[in-house]
Amino acid sequence: MKCKICGKEAKIVKESVIRGKYEARYEKCSDCSFMFIENPTWLEEAYEKPINVSDTGYISRNVYLSKKTLLLFTSLFGRKNTYLDYAGGYGVLTRLMRDYGLDFRHHDKYTPNLFAQGFDYEDRENIEAISCFECFEHLLSPLEEIGDMFKISSNILFSTRLLPKEVPDDNWEYYGIEHGQHISFYSPETLKFLAKKFNKNLCSDGKNIHLLTEKKIPNWLFTLILLLSRLQLDLIIKKILISKTSSDSKYLASKI
Repeated sequence: MKCKICGKEAKIVKESVIRGKYEARYEKCSDCSFMFIENPTWLEEAYEKPINVSDTGYISRNVYLSKKTLLLFTSLFGRKNTYLDYAGGYGVLTRLMRDYGLDFRHHDKYTPNLFAQGFDYEDRENIEAISCFECFEHLLSPLEEIGDMFKISSNILFSTRLLPKEVPDDNWEYYGIEHGQHISFYSPETLKFLAKKFNKNLCSDGKNIHLLTEKKIPNWLFTLILLLSRLQLDLIIKKILISKTSSDSKYLASKI
């Protein structure tokens, strides 16, 4: 089969049983090292609940990523622009970012927006950068869907755990074998190919958080900002920005 990213030959490197009953074949590209499930026939069942019930880290992950996003976006793209959380789930990250004071919008085709109602993305809005967390591993047609993101903005901050050099066994939790929603797995080589394909620059922490951008940003600066986010600088930035918590409440109340 052809690789879904670079189009080169991919071969079967692993077989597993998904959701306790579906046979899955994992194919890996010999060129860009992208790994994917050949034919995930169980996706409709897997997405009956778009946020899988075993994802107990959903809230803490959004809080963690909001601090990194705040420091990265204000440092690299400015604090007065409009941003978008793509595939934003229940809207938790959008709400957190607006509480900080950044103008964030929400977009998700499959999950109800519970926490950022009234701030959904509308076509042709001017979006400076996109956040897209824990989404790339869900993409069935990654080139097409990443291309759709770049139609909205030239800057995408995203998280997905990089594939180890050696194909992991079933104990690698990122397979998500119990829920079956993870079907695409990226290596550093895959990300480099994507950057070249879309004529973007790549920054990465080498593990989980990555940036495809039109800006020429040194990777050392990107990783430094991520490290600084551990120092609770979000509390300082929050004092500089004007939180939208109160103004959003008044705006939404006026629409009732």
